[in-house]
Amino acid sequence: MASQQKEGRLRTAVIGTGNMGKNHVRNYFMLPEAELVGIADVNSAAKALADEYRTNFFTDYKKMLDEVRPDAVSVVVPTPFHLEVAREVMCRGIHCMLEKPIASSVEEADELIKCAEKNKVVFTVGHIERFNPVIRKLKQMLDEKAIGDITSVVCKRVGGFPAVEPKTDVVIDLAVHDIDLVSYLLGAKPKSITSHGSRTRHSKNIDSAEILMDYGRASGFIQANWLTPVKIRTIALTGSEGYLEANYITQELQFYKHNMKKNTKDGFTNFVLQVGEPEKKIIKVDFEEPLAVELKTFLARALGRTVSVVDPRDAQEALRIALEAVKPFEHNE
Repeated sequence: MASQQKEGRLRTAVIGTGNMGKNHVRNYFMLPEAELVGIADVNSAAKALADEYRTNFFTDYKKMLDEVRPDAVSVVVPTPFHLEVAREVMCRGIHCMLEKPIASSVEEADELIKCAEKNKVVFTVGHIERFNPVIRKLKQMLDEKAIGDITSVVCKRVGGFPAVEPKTDVVIDLAVHDIDLVSYLLGAKPKSITSHGSRTRHSKNIDSAEILMDYGRASGFIQANWLTPVKIRTIALTGSEGYLEANYITQELQFYKHNMKKNTKDGFTNFVLQVGEPEKKIIKVDFEEPLAVELKTFLARALGRTVSVVDPRDAQEALRIALEAVKPFEHNE
């Protein structure tokens, strides 16, 4: 770790300053735990961003690592470069926050995990929705059995075709968020995966997909596309005793609880007769930017505090499922 680290504050840097990378830069500049010491991007136009946030700019990320000696780095480059760049960062003993997906393949992900272990650094992956306050509250309620035993999780992540055509498909780019979340919320891995995909506007890859994951006791269904004309980001969970629905964007959480009348008789008809109007509540959640929470947690872990970051093995599993879901459509034109 860099010897210039200040007490309770880490020297931070960002490699890759595209749409997501710019937000990493902004947050490191604002977080009291961070001192932004440099950004690197092959596009020299990104120097304007460095000037805006009063930090050093490099077109060569290795030169940046050598000269500014950061303690913690966000790697926000295109997925095909994840292995090369994140490995270089961690081999220098620098803590690494790598944007999702973890890598291009399960094997590459495994190499990165081993690299982190060998160099004894904090390595985590940007599955940002885990740090969304509404998801944190939802997880707490699930752990408290607020809606009983979960039977299904339904996720919708649709709309908002990117300004620049993605180099990958909608499953790897979008649905991987929810693939990770469903397994995280259920605390299990799926027993089987079924998927459907189609290509409408994208020139090479599928831009619309539906994925069904069978967990035995429960199921997870994900709809993801870049085609729906309105941007929707929701997750809904049905349980034996109620229903929860969360909006990732507005961070609103709705809770419907079964209002059961006292009746000891068995049978479906009696069940229907004893179910009254559900009790509905809007659960208040303090609004926070998920990325700010994620990076703050990453830095806290790098400073040796006991906080939960995304285990890269979970990110590897999410990638495995995503790759399995998209495999049938890889060569469809």
